[in-house]
Amino acid sequence: MKKVNWGIGIPFSVILSVLGSLPILLHFSTDEVNLFLRSISYNLIITLLSWYIFHRVLESRYFNLSKGRGTYFAFCTSITIVFAFVLNFFFTSLIGFSIKPIMDSGSLRYFLLILFRGLMLGALISFVVNYLDVIREKQRNALVIEQLKQKQLEANLSSLKEQMSPHFLFNSLNSLISVIKRDSNGAVNFVIRLSEVYRYLLQHREHQTVSLKEELDFIDAYIFLLKVRFKNNIRVKVNIPEKYINTRIPPLTLQLLLENAVKHNIVSKTKPLDIEIGVDNQMIIVSNQVQPKVSLETSHGFGLGSMEEQYWLLAQKEILIKEDNNKFKVLLPLLI
Repeated sequence: MKKVNWGIGIPFSVILSVLGSLPILLHFSTDEVNLFLRSISYNLIITLLSWYIFHRVLESRYFNLSKGRGTYFAFCTSITIVFAFVLNFFFTSLIGFSIKPIMDSGSLRYFLLILFRGLMLGALISFVVNYLDVIREKQRNALVIEQLKQKQLEANLSSLKEQMSPHFLFNSLNSLISVIKRDSNGAVNFVIRLSEVYRYLLQHREHQTVSLKEELDFIDAYIFLLKVRFKNNIRVKVNIPEKYINTRIPPLTLQLLLENAVKHNIVSKTKPLDIEIGVDNQMIIVSNQVQPKVSLETSHGFGLGSMEEQYWLLAQKEILIKEDNNKFKVLLPLLI
């Protein structure tokens, strides 16, 4: 149910009633002062009734704003004009409480005055009530959009984590089997690093952003696992100045870019893959040379598209994707 905002309605009604009756005081006589007070009472009743009814009209299921708020404006103004005539008749004819301003109650001028008074009051009240309703609607829509944005961010991040867990674990276990056969000490170190990767996933499961330092520590463990898997055929160079360490990015962002580079490019002894991670102009840059595989691995439907959407929802910022001089680059805005 829409709330009738009396905190605004009552002061507004009083001010409007006084202003609407001020011209009567121009005569500066006792009779006009009495008439001024009566006019205020009359205007105040019309305004308060209109304020309440106009809110009820907006709430009514029989009134549809889909045809435009102009219909609401005209309808409410008409209601106030009717109020003006009914209340005027009630005051003057039934209880003898005359509010006519120095003119014959049967004259055309008197009739037009009532019409004008209802028109002005109705227009002003319907405008204010409508304006307050528009503001309330915008606030409600902004809240709904923010809630949807939050849910979508959580869904995107959850999708990335779910994608990484089984896919990455499968490759890591295959690498572990190979390490166990030739180096038991190395296998222990591999398991420790693997546990660091999954500890990071658990710790930041609900987080929308992490510090760049946290992501780089995670990436360090991830790179170690890649090197065990691909040996010296993959080379990752990280060059991040200290001043950027406390900036923030969405979790798993760098991991996803490293994984994409490995997934879509040849990594072999004859064609080692070089990956660079650096910062330039408040953008973190991840680049690798382009040496596409003949047969690409199956895509799971996540990746750069998901990352682009996540950045936009989180900070209304866009990531940049470039390919020049046989190098593929992804530029990610750093979040403060």
